Amino acid sequence: MDKSLLTKKYEENFNDTKQNAGYFFAPGRVNLIGEHTDYNNGFVLPMAIDRRIYAYVQLRDDNNINIYSIDLDRFFTTNTKTLAFNEDNSWSNYIIGVVSELQKEEYHPQGFNMVFTGDIPQGAGLSSSAALEVVTIYALAQLNNFEISPVKKAVIAQQAENNFVGVECGIMDQYISCLGEKDNALLIDCESYDYEKVPFENKDYQILIVDSKVQRGLVDSEYNLRRKQCNNVVEFFNQKYEEEIKSLRDLNINELFSFEGKINETDYKRATHVLTENRRVLDFCDSLENGNYEKAGRLMYASHLSLKNEYEVSCQELDFLVDTAVDLKGVLGARMTGAGFGGCTVNLIQKEYKNKIINMIKSKYKKEFNKVPDFYISRPEKGANSF
Repeated sequence: MDKSLLTKKYEENFNDTKQNAGYFFAPGRVNLIGEHTDYNNGFVLPMAIDRRIYAYVQLRDDNNINIYSIDLDRFFTTNTKTLAFNEDNSWSNYIIGVVSELQKEEYHPQGFNMVFTGDIPQGAGLSSSAALEVVTIYALAQLNNFEISPVKKAVIAQQAENNFVGVECGIMDQYISCLGEKDNALLIDCESYDYEKVPFENKDYQILIVDSKVQRGLVDSEYNLRRKQCNNVVEFFNQKYEEEIKSLRDLNINELFSFEGKINETDYKRATHVLTENRRVLDFCDSLENGNYEKAGRLMYASHLSLKNEYEVSCQELDFLVDTAVDLKGVLGARMTGAGFGGCTVNLIQKEYKNKIINMIKSKYKKEFNKVPDFYISRPEKGANSF
């Protein structure tokens, strides 16, 4: 990213306050496997991608907050003392929510001016909102000299989305945006917040992201309902066991299976996906580490079928993209990625077949839906930083 655009837009819209300032970025992400497991304290395997939110932020000597979105050509102004959810500028809530959560944690940032832009497709399931939250907390922590660990930054950013925006997301998106590692996916334990690096360095294989161009809004989707359905199963077992069950992570699959027919059928299906998906994540990591990319691909497709049939968060466009991909030479696995109801698929492919795969998917998808998907090739990249 060339700093000149951020500098130019800042100078056009704001005066130099003579306070601390800096350039910052935070990446989007693609989740290789482990969907809807994070808010159930399970396992996920995301990687940061080379699509990012970029910001120039300068502190003020008062409590005013002035934000300019370059891409939307929109301003938003508020005050650190009067933070409130804004219906008309929904994008601003991801930034203001971070300020609100910082204050709850007894960090009190100065007012600030901020200009930002990005190349993460919005509504594509690549976590543009988490990247905006993370770039905000990274900038405010550095400029205000707050000592906050990367994991704590991720937690605060997640809480901004839970408490201020109103989406009950798990920790994954903010975590990988904060802690992403170049050439590595991260196996994240969403219960302990520990992680392990899982190398993805084989140059013969690539991750191909396909954007269906079907946008979904998490707040307006059934995302929060899925979380409630999972919690229903947790409550069911809490009534059966003396020992407290905090999340689906505390159950094993045989325990769940033994109560089939006694749990609400829909809730049972949701829990089945979560528990089998946790196993797939761990098996996928073993497959990558052993160089068994064929098995890794089969696990991706199994993940998609579970998301389609058990968790019911796919759509006809995503199913078409996956079904088309898995029949093509050079595609080892494919699955929807992100919350669902639209967005992207993630595909594990052999590099030598990349162009043929893209051209075939593009042709078939356009014929079926009369629209052209977008394609992104990305290797794992590093998390938020200054630049």
